[in-house]
Amino acid sequence: MSEEREMRAVREMRGTVEGVLSARFGGQVRLDDGSDLGGSVRSFTCRYVVVDGPDGLPASVVAKKMRAGEDEEYDPEALDGPAVGLLNEWAGLEFLSEISEGASPTPVCYGGDRGAGLLVMQDMGSPRGLDHILLGDDAEEAEEALVQLAVALGRMHAATIGHGARFAEKRGKLGPTRPFNWDWLRARTRELEEALDLGIGPEVSEQIDDVIEALNNPGPFAAYTHMDPCPDNALWVDGRVMLLDFERGAYRHALLDGSYGRIHFPSCWCVNQIPGHIPLRMEDEYRRELVAGCPQADDDAIYRRAVALACAWGAIGTWWPKLMQEDGEWGLATHRQRVLLRFYIFGRLTEEYGQLEALGRWVDLLGSLLREAWGEVEEMPFYPAFREGA
Repeated sequence: MSEEREMRAVREMRGTVEGVLSARFGGQVRLDDGSDLGGSVRSFTCRYVVVDGPDGLPASVVAKKMRAGEDEEYDPEALDGPAVGLLNEWAGLEFLSEISEGASPTPVCYGGDRGAGLLVMQDMGSPRGLDHILLGDDAEEAEEALVQLAVALGRMHAATIGHGARFAEKRGKLGPTRPFNWDWLRARTRELEEALDLGIGPEVSEQIDDVIEALNNPGPFAAYTHMDPCPDNALWVDGRVMLLDFERGAYRHALLDGSYGRIHFPSCWCVNQIPGHIPLRMEDEYRRELVAGCPQADDDAIYRRAVALACAWGAIGTWWPKLMQEDGEWGLATHRQRVLLRFYIFGRLTEEYGQLEALGRWVDLLGSLLREAWGEVEEMPFYPAFREGA
């Protein structure tokens, strides 16, 4: 969308945003023309300054508007498409604000408009994103920001464990959702088996089934998860991390978020290596927070198995057959670099923790075979913030 069209869209949205705020604060609200804050393929955001309105209004707000692709329509009743992400985020932000009693690591949601595909939320100002910190040159700050990302996720998970029905009710009122399961991981492992002619064997097959079963039925680890807690979805605000973009937010296995740093951000463009001690610090701090809502996480064997189960998805689930024919760059690294690094990490982790060891050996061997098949693949570099000491 051109800059001119973006600004026209911002001005056209103003009336809808004013309506949402008027309903929330109980009086007529008037905003300025707004300013474009940019966005992504799926959405764009803008800031509006409050010109007039009832007491209690913030000085400014941010509105997020979903985009429909060329072959898509915005339909709030659809089971997929751009509306699903908006409604997920709307329900998630409201739920987290309620469940955390004001301590949510998210912007406050002021409401939205289903038909317009629009959400209005707290203006967080212009803090730096964690991605910008990692792309900078301050290793100490980058390490602390990563650790605080883990802390924020651990607190969020601990607060939401046991409240799945409450979230499901809130999300259900906004629109339908498609049932989800992790059975597709079985097909992904078959694709790997066929691509490299490396049989799975009964022990590995059983452990793959264990991964799928645990992720489908997380038991005491069932928590509200972000499912995309990447550096570009995290803001560094006064020494703590605030999370954005809950379009994938849902109840899942907590360690799918909690192990994101350990397995190097499976859904993110901003991926480089992290010095080995930092993911361990992140894991320790995350676990310390999680135990408040999930006492089972205090048991070493149970917790380490949960980490291994989640990291199995982060490794196997981000490979696809096209990589056998061609590589491609995405953000800071190539897809093949990502696969090789995650396969290596998963192999070492399963050995260290004594969990899913057969699966870890199989994945590790896959990594060796892929290196041979692909020839020269440069090792993924460290994030710029960590390169001087790497």
